[in-house]
Amino acid sequence: MKYLYYYPEKCTGCRQCAMACSLNKFGECNPKRSAISIVRDEFERYEFAIFCMQCEDAPCMDVCHSGSYYVEDNIIKHDDNKCILCRLCAAVCPHSAITTMGKDLVKCDLCDGDPKCVKYCSTEALVYEEETKEQASRRRELAKKILSTS
Repeated sequence: MKYLYYYPEKCTGCRQCAMACSLNKFGECNPKRSAISIVRDEFERYEFAIFCMQCEDAPCMDVCHSGSYYVEDNIIKHDDNKCILCRLCAAVCPHSAITTMGKDLVKCDLCDGDPKCVKYCSTEALVYEEETKEQASRRRELAKKILSTS
């Protein structure tokens, strides 16, 4: 199965990934309307990408009363037409990867298997590829770190 991977040591914080995402999803270059967020710590001097980790036991799917979440081709997707914008999914997401902007719920759907953020990341800090044992271990460790700080 393919996953989206992030290598923070390669990230410059340019936010081209967020621009590509918002342009693809909403037709505008607005990183606030993107399904990927780049968090910058000015003091520690690092950038960190936040995006949907496509959880195996996705809390967003469990909590959704309207049934607007579904899995297609191993990607968790959201049906805007079924959504009642209760925002429970955003509240329970362990990665803070679901956001709302007005009447829009924003969640990564990997651009249906062709993520635009990866295409426009000039430093290759974002990659979309089949999971190796090393990456599986890294993904699990990252999830543990994120969950232990929330």
